[in-house]
Amino acid sequence: MIPAVNLVTDAAIASFLAVVPVFVILTVRSARSGRNVGFRPLLAFFGVVLWLVAVYGSFIEPYRLEIRTYPVTVGSGDAVLRVAVVSDVHLGLHKGTGWAEKVVGRVNSVRPDLVLLAGDLVSVPSGMESFGPFGELESRYGTYVVLGNWDYRVGAVDVRHCIESRNAEVLTNETVMVGEPGREIALIGLDDWIYGDPDWGAALVGVPDGAVTVAVGHEPDIVSAAEVNGIDLVISGHTHGGQVRLPLIGAVPHLPIGLPQDFDRGLFDYGQTKLFISPGVGESGTRIRFLQPPEISVLEIRY
Repeated sequence: MIPAVNLVTDAAIASFLAVVPVFVILTVRSARSGRNVGFRPLLAFFGVVLWLVAVYGSFIEPYRLEIRTYPVTVGSGDAVLRVAVVSDVHLGLHKGTGWAEKVVGRVNSVRPDLVLLAGDLVSVPSGMESFGPFGELESRYGTYVVLGNWDYRVGAVDVRHCIESRNAEVLTNETVMVGEPGREIALIGLDDWIYGDPDWGAALVGVPDGAVTVAVGHEPDIVSAAEVNGIDLVISGHTHGGQVRLPLIGAVPHLPIGLPQDFDRGLFDYGQTKLFISPGVGESGTRIRFLQPPEISVLEIRY
């Protein structure tokens, strides 16, 4: 079942797109007939501008899938790990199997060493039916996943089973070593910050002394504890980069994080820990993206 908020916002967008052209046509006819139309032409002008923004934000930008590369240095060595990060797919709301196929195809085109899916893969149970293409992801060291708050709302057990039946491994407060022998990094997967139980004590068991550490958790809020635990890099999602942005303002909606609001997307320094926040490739709530297109983030981690 699609959440009520999505039905309401979709209905509001549809109504707006239908009403504005009618208003403009009636205003033009009234003006041509010599009637006093007052401020209606000005309202019609702004209505057209907003109509174009709504069309672009609802049906064009959400499908402009971009790939952006970020160099990240967490050590003094010359080893490089190329990591493709995908978060916030939100399958089942506004996007389905076709979008999943497009995302997977673009990820495979960059030939990553490692793929990380940073949570919120589905938003409704039917979204799991569209997850199949993610089983076709290709990389040297495999695909690792952490669950997000929406995955828990759908059902963590069912979502985990769906993911792991398609050649990916869900990490929940545990560590795997990835990379070339002798140059491995410790990849730490944390449980969801909101509905799960992130346990650093369990997650760090078996991490070798002196190893480069990369922690993945859906919400960027885990960075506070990560910094205390000496983690080199945190990878997260959740914010969608605001999903709707404006020049000079940045993210328009209030971001659902406990960190300062300028932790919206991209790479940050948080004390001695680096934090990366993926803008994601899907939408929740309204279907609109504006000045924040979906993004596959490629981290070139030098360590």
